[in-house]
Amino acid sequence: MAKLATRLAFTVVRPTDRPQLITYAISTMIVCIMCPTMSLIATLLFKEPSFGTWVQTFGCNMPMALIWQLLFCGPLARLIFRTLFRRQLAAARSAH
Repeated sequence: MAKLATRLAFTVVRPTDRPQLITYAISTMIVCIMCPTMSLIATLLFKEPSFGTWVQTFGCNMPMALIWQLLFCGPLARLIFRTLFRRQLAAARSAH
């Protein structure tokens, strides 16, 4: 999923663009791949399966998924990983 999202993102941005812009482009592409897929699964499992129901479910989910990824989940996940790896790097430096 991440490789496909990265390939799609680089059709919009260039490797020389700001890293933050590249991160946002990849995050947006991940949402553009996952949201229709997850909406289809939710439609099949929990609703009356039809194309119209899937389009409605996707239309309701897409804005929230994009806002959630770009403003909350993505930045929080990056903060957590940055914090974890900084501590691990500091511990490795002090051991040497």
